[in-house]
Amino acid sequence: MLYCPGEPCPLRNDCYRHTQPSPGRDRFASLPYDAVSGTCEWFQSNTPSESAIREAAYYIWLRKGCPENRAAEHWDEAYRGLCLSMGRVG
Repeated sequence: MLYCPGEPCPLRNDCYRHTQPSPGRDRFASLPYDAVSGTCEWFQSNTPSESAIREAAYYIWLRKGCPENRAAEHWDEAYRGLCLSMGRVG
């Protein structure tokens, strides 16, 4: 996986390749972002999927003893945890 320095790229905050650069990986020779189409052929979202959030929330619910009426709290905790692990802020 290549990482993108992404400074002029408007997708950088939502792209895993920008938020999780790893030392030792090659940089792109030029930015892969196409300003005309507004897309990037190498874009990889750092936003957790609904299924990943659901699964993480389920395990949080189990870990906390299966309490009733706290689904929204577990969902938010799962979302924040996945965002942090993927380099996404907020």
